Amino acid sequence: MKAEGYGINDRPPVRELIPFGIQHALLIAFQALPYPLLVAAGLGFDPVQTAVLVSCAFFVAGLSTILQTIGIGPIGGRVPIAMTVSVVFVSPALLIAPQVGYAGYVGACLVGSLICGLVFFLFSDKLRHIFPPFVSGSVVFVLGATLIGVALGYCGGGSGNDDFGDPMNLALAGITLVTVLVFHVLGKGFLHGAAPLLGLLVGFIVAVCMGRVDFAPVAEAAWFGFPQPLYWGIEFPLDACITIGFLAICGVAELLGDVSATTKIAADRMPTKRETRGVIFTQAITSGLSGLFNCGPTISASADVGLLGFTKVCSRYVVALAGSIMILAGICPKVSALCSVIPTAVFGGAVLLMFGVILVNGIKIIMESRPNERVVTIVAVSIAIGLGFNAFPEALAQFPFWVSMFLCGIPGTAFTAVILNLILPGRKQSAQWVMETEEAVVEQAIADDEAIFGDGS
Repeated sequence: MKAEGYGINDRPPVRELIPFGIQHALLIAFQALPYPLLVAAGLGFDPVQTAVLVSCAFFVAGLSTILQTIGIGPIGGRVPIAMTVSVVFVSPALLIAPQVGYAGYVGACLVGSLICGLVFFLFSDKLRHIFPPFVSGSVVFVLGATLIGVALGYCGGGSGNDDFGDPMNLALAGITLVTVLVFHVLGKGFLHGAAPLLGLLVGFIVAVCMGRVDFAPVAEAAWFGFPQPLYWGIEFPLDACITIGFLAICGVAELLGDVSATTKIAADRMPTKRETRGVIFTQAITSGLSGLFNCGPTISASADVGLLGFTKVCSRYVVALAGSIMILAGICPKVSALCSVIPTAVFGGAVLLMFGVILVNGIKIIMESRPNERVVTIVAVSIAIGLGFNAFPEALAQFPFWVSMFLCGIPGTAFTAVILNLILPGRKQSAQWVMETEEAVVEQAIADDEAIFGDGS
């Protein structure tokens, strides 16, 4: 490999392209797994349904990554950014699907993605004032706090399951978590970066040795099968569509941060307007595609930004190859079936550190915004409402369901923060330093990725 690494448009030789592509594919796969496995466990899907959701998530991640890196016409930022199904939409799925059915949730994701794309292109210059960093930080904090609770439930075997709280489940989760920590603290280079994936592998092997894995679904699965679009059907409940659309717009802030971090690492510059618009347009298109394939909206795979940083291989063709590998995984039902039989406790232990880091990163983003009294008030109230109603949703039982959707968890935090930011006095003064904090937030995004996936030292 060249001492200086590879730039965005460089094409490494095949002998280097393939191993680097596999590295990226492994990290993309781990980032693609939380959505289907968490949603499937939360909604009580059987192994066949879980495998369908996993195959769709892999296929969407692969196709979206290729569109983003290689591009077709106006689609694609043509930067080395991998795409995957956003974990942000796990909690909304668990809230919305039991009320309107998974078909209604899928329709909401499709419509919401189109709303996001339309709003961005019409009001992109104003969005940074409506969604300043402290709003995004509050959402990230609540996302981490919510997912930690979900992960702990899975460490116990999955709330509602007959063996929930079984000491053997907690032991499996503990072994997995300890393995993640060992590689995270002591590992170097890729071993450090792949710590969650390696922990998942070790926990799975231990579960197999304990006889807690049923391989029947894997044996019955075919070697080839195209992911089935609209497996659960599709419906378009208005309240759910609006909620998902609002959350998708909030997610643009994370995507912009990853775009800036990527070009900063790859070319020591901020992204061009063409790159930024291309990435956002692709996110809207691929999110709609993801809805057709039974999944939530897409987002940039942040771990890949960290991998770019420590390998210095920033070629978009390497990331595109990783996307191709993900497509192959998506059209091989045996791979999806193998992922679907991972014990819930093992997966919970593997993602616990990641979700904890997400929570801490939300705090960091808020602090990078140099919070004054006004900002502290907005953050405090929005987090209190989001987490409070998420813990006690029955307090809203006498209201229409759309009220719960807008006040519980991530939607409640985002909605409250945006409204308070618009109506409380002092917004113009706050807007004066929004632009000043954007570069600091970009640097923080890079540091956040290194916190989980290392800096290669």
